[in-house]
Amino acid sequence: MDVRLPDGTIIKNVPEGTTKADLAAKLKSNGMAVPAEWLQSTPQPAPSKSAVQQIGEELRQIPRQLGLTARYGIEGVARAADIVGEPVRHLVSNPVARLFGWPESHVSIGDIGTNLANSFGLPSPNTPQERVVADASRMVAGSMGMGVAAAKAAVKAANPVVKAVASQMAAKPGVQAVGAATSGASGGAVREAGGNELEQFGASLLGGVAGGLTADKLTSAAKVAGNAITRAFTPKATELVRADQQIALTLERSGIDWSAVPERIKQGMREDAAAALSNGQPLSADALRRLLVFRRAGVTPTVGQLTQDPGQITREMNLAKSGANSTDPSLQRLPSLQNHNTRTLIDRLDEAGAANAPDSIGAGVAGIGSLRSVVDRQTRAIGDSYRAARDTQGRSLPLEGGTFTRQANELLDQANVGSFLPPDIAKKMNAIAAGEYPLTVDVAEQLKTSLGNLARNSSDGNVRTAVRLVRQALDDTPLQVAEKINPGNLPVAPAGVPPSTAQAGQQSIDAFNAARRANREWMQRVEGNPALSAVVDGIEPDQFVQRFVIGKGATASDVRSLRAELDPQAAQQMRDHLVRYLRDKATGGDTDVTKFSGKAYRDALRDLDAKLPAFFTQEEIQHLQDIGNAAKYMQAQPAGSAVNNSNSGALVIGKGLDMLDRAAGYVPLGGKDVIRGVIQGMQQRQVMAPQNALQTAVQAKSGMRINPLLAVTASPANAREDDRGK
Repeated sequence: MDVRLPDGTIIKNVPEGTTKADLAAKLKSNGMAVPAEWLQSTPQPAPSKSAVQQIGEELRQIPRQLGLTARYGIEGVARAADIVGEPVRHLVSNPVARLFGWPESHVSIGDIGTNLANSFGLPSPNTPQERVVADASRMVAGSMGMGVAAAKAAVKAANPVVKAVASQMAAKPGVQAVGAATSGASGGAVREAGGNELEQFGASLLGGVAGGLTADKLTSAAKVAGNAITRAFTPKATELVRADQQIALTLERSGIDWSAVPERIKQGMREDAAAALSNGQPLSADALRRLLVFRRAGVTPTVGQLTQDPGQITREMNLAKSGANSTDPSLQRLPSLQNHNTRTLIDRLDEAGAANAPDSIGAGVAGIGSLRSVVDRQTRAIGDSYRAARDTQGRSLPLEGGTFTRQANELLDQANVGSFLPPDIAKKMNAIAAGEYPLTVDVAEQLKTSLGNLARNSSDGNVRTAVRLVRQALDDTPLQVAEKINPGNLPVAPAGVPPSTAQAGQQSIDAFNAARRANREWMQRVEGNPALSAVVDGIEPDQFVQRFVIGKGATASDVRSLRAELDPQAAQQMRDHLVRYLRDKATGGDTDVTKFSGKAYRDALRDLDAKLPAFFTQEEIQHLQDIGNAAKYMQAQPAGSAVNNSNSGALVIGKGLDMLDRAAGYVPLGGKDVIRGVIQGMQQRQVMAPQNALQTAVQAKSGMRINPLLAVTASPANAREDDRGK
């Protein structure tokens, strides 16, 4: 309002409600003359009101406040709509109207809302306090209206970009409302203090951001405090039982049996899972599965290795490189962890047998020696069987030579392979038929041996068939009928009856058949086991393991056959050598340098995959696989990561850290320790928080989520209405 002094001077833009005493003090402070009558008039104190009167006045204000609230709601929603409506009116509707000569629109949606409130007879804010409250209330109403509209748009949107934007605008309505309220109140307060439109805009924007940030932090703090209170009143045993149940359910979906995991590994994982679940998020199946791999391998994972998030891995790897390029040991925790984990993988292989394992020649010597003892033992047993057969009394008894040759010729004619019979065999058959070559049990066994050798050494199927048929006839040939010792079956003393020649002959035949069967079974055993066959034929130790265990030509079946023939000591040495072979593939054979090629290890393990069960239990195989998988996760750089493998940037950062460390030494009051603590804390947060990696990833946190458009609604666009209150 404008105030005219008694001398005619006009003071413009005096806030409503200013008393004469306030105005006199303002004039006096500015060096201006104060009217004498103002100085003579002593303001009388307002009469005090009783408590009943004060309560009555407050009750009288309720209808007015309700009316103001309704006005703020109508105007707030209408002014929020101006964010879309005003650009359309100025850039589309009015240009089209000018093009066709139509009257332009000069009324905004906000003006329509104000007019609607006026038509309802709703009261208007009069005092500065009411106008500031009005600004804040309009902003809150507008933010809530836009939040609801954005939520509906997010549900219906098919375009992923539109859906993402709408979801962002609808997120955290409580924080949105607080940010809108502080935005409106800040802009309105600056306006009431006489600030121009630009100052109002800046204050509104700053107030909205500060209010939203504060509300978001307070909300997060309240959530953390609530979780802490819940944990404080929840028994530790209950938390671990719940964590155990969630782990079992989560891993079951990945095909992993939690009950089969050793208890020593379960204990640590329960602790990590309980800490993750305390934040109210479900467990991540992938991160939990990887954590199980790390725990079984005995190494310490980082958050990035568990999540395999490219951004997290980039930060961890580059931070490790930067620390490694620094000369301060306290900044080298991550590279030290990498070295320790790699050393642990090598140690696990040494503990599994690689440390004391023989080299390939030593393993070959042990394997050949074990198989040679098998060969010698079987050869002696077969020789003893043949010697026993030759010592039988019936080996010189004659067989029915005519029956043999006649049956053999019939079989050859039926198969039409008589012409393929080897000449030596045909000549002996003719001599037997003519009685020139006596066919005794001993001669028949010699002939069977010759037939067997011919069959094995011939590649002609007809020859092998002819030999087999002759052998069949020979097996079916009976002994010659012996003369009866007691034709009339007269009673005689038992000692007076000589032994039956037929029985003696059959015993001799059975003994030879048993010896031959033992030899045949042994030869089949040798032929079915390439390693055993090679030992029979003779092989050098340096070729043995490569040819019959590790090489691609050795099948899983061949390796199982070899393992079945080895004695326990040789089998253990072969098993240990396989672990050493895997370790050498991973380290390149360098035992005094800490390095581990996960890919080379996994490739070697994959080549041995089907052969490992011959020497290892399933649990031992799982341990070898866990070592390879842990190395994979430790060394992975998934798509989207930006690890500085050239080390150039890390070198610069490392030198910068050294400079920062030296500069920190000049900072008083413990500044050096503070700076170091911040840098070390960055590393510790990356490494020592596996429970964070176990939480299922939700929508990325942005610190606060307030609608930036709503934060400036109380801006110059609304100044026309607000200026009326000045």
